[in-house]
Amino acid sequence: MTKPPRIPLVMDVDTGTDDAICITAATLCADRLDLVGIGTVCGNVEIEKTSRNTLDLIDFLERDIPVHVGAAQPLARPLCPAISHGDTGLGDAVLPAARSRHAVGTVTEMIAAAAAAHPGALEILAVGPLTNIATALTERPELRSAIRHITIMGGALRGGNMTLASEFNLHCDPEAALIVFEAGCGLTMVGLDVTLKPELPTWVFDRIRATPGRPADIVGRVLDFMVRRKEAFGADDPNLHDVIALAAIVRPSLFVFENHYVHLETGGEVTRGMTIADIHNVSKKPPNARVAVEIDVDGFWNWFVDLFGDGK
Repeated sequence: MTKPPRIPLVMDVDTGTDDAICITAATLCADRLDLVGIGTVCGNVEIEKTSRNTLDLIDFLERDIPVHVGAAQPLARPLCPAISHGDTGLGDAVLPAARSRHAVGTVTEMIAAAAAAHPGALEILAVGPLTNIATALTERPELRSAIRHITIMGGALRGGNMTLASEFNLHCDPEAALIVFEAGCGLTMVGLDVTLKPELPTWVFDRIRATPGRPADIVGRVLDFMVRRKEAFGADDPNLHDVIALAAIVRPSLFVFENHYVHLETGGEVTRGMTIADIHNVSKKPPNARVAVEIDVDGFWNWFVDLFGDGK
């Protein structure tokens, strides 16, 4: 059987803890992905920290992937960083300072160049607030048809983790999220409906920590912080939200998806950033998102662990 061509992929990240694991996992998917560039955005922590974390991580992993610095604040409101990723964003994991520098040019310029280099094939994985992606689609409207697909970690059909109704990434910059959802691009929403289901099993944690090599080393250290974070002060479970969005690109067979028109709410004390699916076709609008609604939890963890092999 002929192997499918590799997917040219731009990642957009606000590197925190699970972002770091997602980036690491993406570099281990070289058979499926051509990771052509990474943009950083404010979110889990400030842009200076997300950008430094991303560059240091790529350097630590000995990868040659350009990292472009993106938005320092949401489109229309101040940044409210998360607290569960620690002061630096990586918990208490420390990486050596990168020898390389951030790439020249904006995230919009990087995405436009990647779309031109891979006509009709470029995909984007956005696992932070959607500020950079909305900016690119606004500044370069031609990208709305040039980008093949956008997969986001964000939203939920039911409930939230920032308010009763909204998920952190979309709550952080709902105006940007609205632009992306209404842009007309192919869009997959991987939200809390699936990302809260695969809670970290002990055997996965143990396998990663026992595996040699730089990828398992940094992932093991970050997971260790996430486990202690939960035990020490009741913070989030060590869920790999962003890695699950990556899996939706490289292993879509692990998921059940539904197509919906999804409305993005930008206002309200509770509803800011809420994603509302038109389940009963009240709006009569065509679907604008493929929404992940179920995940093969065992299949996900087996795929994730297998990425690291034996570390050699």
